[in-house]
Formats: sequence, structure tokens, C-alpha cells
Amino acid sequence: MDPKGGINKDTLKSSHGNLHQQAANMAIAATSELLEDVRGAAGDTKFLEMMGLFKGKPLCFVVDTTGSMADDIAAVKAVTASIIDSKLGTQDEPSVYILVPFSDPDFGPLKRTTDPEVFKTYINSLSASGGGDIPEMLLSGLQLALTGAPSNSEIFVFTDAPAKDKNLKNTLIALIEQTKSVVNFMITNVLGIRHQSPADGSQQQNPLMVRLDGQMYRDLAQASGGQTVEVSKSQLLEAIDILTESTSSSLVTLLQATRNHGKDEHFTFSVDESVRNLTIYITGSYVDFTLINPSGLCPFNLCN
Repeated sequence: MDPKGGINKDTLKSSHGNLHQQAANMAIAATSELLEDVRGAAGDTKFLEMMGLFKGKPLCFVVDTTGSMADDIAAVKAVTASIIDSKLGTQDEPSVYILVPFSDPDFGPLKRTTDPEVFKTYINSLSASGGGDIPEMLLSGLQLALTGAPSNSEIFVFTDAPAKDKNLKNTLIALIEQTKSVVNFMITNVLGIRHQSPADGSQQQNPLMVRLDGQMYRDLAQASGGQTVEVSKSQLLEAIDILTESTSSSLVTLLQATRNHGKDEHFTFSVDESVRNLTIYITGSYVDFTLINPSGLCPFNLCN
């Protein structure tokens, strides 16, 4: 049975078409009034968050706080203020700041704030201690971040150790796909320099396990569209600066690929007149590459 009465706001050809514009204007005015009422009750910050109108991605740090990470935590503290200050008032200003510490056997708690100054105090309160055996609860800390942070977050993981909870890898890949968050790993000491010889009573990391853990971190980063950067502790500040520059909302990823070790590979990406500034990041050890254009020439002396 066809409905009767009412005013059709969708078309001028309805039976009440002459009242279409009046009805549409009343609907727009009522919607605007409702949204203003909600904004007044919730406040600007919560209203914009509810409407998804924040410009920048949520920023999350997942930080290993075991004893060997003292230098890394100092670097995180040093760079956090500059990251936050550089984004304030821009389209990349984070909508929320999140911190998740982890060690072994503990991880968390998750700390969250929309106030950049409060977040700086969270970071500055971190301290490095303990650790015991080499593997840490890294994936548990990352899982807490992925479940507690909003979707589309930018997550940075800082560690110099392999993960004890490798069984969570598939769960994390599913969470990454669900949340659309980007996970970047900042690995210092390349997961293998941390240990000492058994003669002094410390534990020694199996080289095969070192490689497997490094590959696991790369797999997780690749699944999210993020990067895995392996650097020495002295290079961490420089690496963070480069990585944060690459996360600007004005940038578009033309190609991201993970190569197979021990074989030559070719990767192709397209660049047209719409591209203003092209930046290429190549991470790894003993990198050898050649960049050529479609004519087979090596531009800008970028043959290595």
C-alpha cells in the first residue's frame, strides 16, 4: 500500500513538488540546530572527534622500557616535543596521543590524552629497568595499542629485543586490517647486539631467531603500510625525524615493497606531473640500488 500525505523533500515531481524547497530548507535547518545542540553539550573537541573531523591521525608510541633501552627512551623523550610542536596548528596535528609501555612480563597501562603537554609528561615519566631474559612482551603491548587507539592511528614501536609472544602475530595482522592503523618499528641494536657472551652469565640470542624476529616485525609493518627501520642507538634521533616526515597527510605512497634477500629484484612505480617532491626511503643493511627512468638512464646521480 502506497503511503499517503507528507511532503517529499527529494524531488520536484512529487505530488507536493511545489513545497519541495520549503521542506528541504526546514530539514536542513532542523539538522543544523540538532548538531549545534550536540556541539554545545559535548564541547568542540569531543564533537569534532565524534564527527571524524580531526585532521591529523592519532599518534601512539609503544615503548620497550627494559634496562637496555635507556638510550632509546632518552631519544624518544628528546624527539617527542619536536614532533608534537611541529604538528600543532597544522593539518597533521594528532587528534589524540597514546602511550603504551611494555617489558616482561608486564605491558601497559595505556595512557591517552588530547593534551600535547600532558602527553609530554607521560613520555618524560618513562624509565628503563629490569628485563631479565632477552625476549619481551612486545606484541602484547602492540595489541593493547591497536585495540585501545582509534582507527587510522599512526603507531611507532621502539625496541631492541625480539618478541616473547610471537603467537599473537596473526591476531595483530587481523587488527591492523580492521583498524587501518599504520605500524612503524624502530629497532635498535638490530636485535642481536644486545646479548653478551655466556661466560659472564648473560644469555645469548640465537642468530636464526634474530633473523626471524626481524622478519616478523617487517611483515607486520608491511601489512599496515608502515616501515621497519633498523639503526644503531646513536642514529635513532635522525631515523625518527625521517620517519615522521614520511607520515605527513599530504604525502602519497607510490610504492612500498619488501625484497627477498640474496637476489636482484626490480620494482616499478609511476611518477607524473602531479608529483611535486619525490622521496625514496630504502631501509636495510648493505643496501645496493640503482634508480633508472623509463629511458634507462640514471637521473640525479642516484646510481649506487
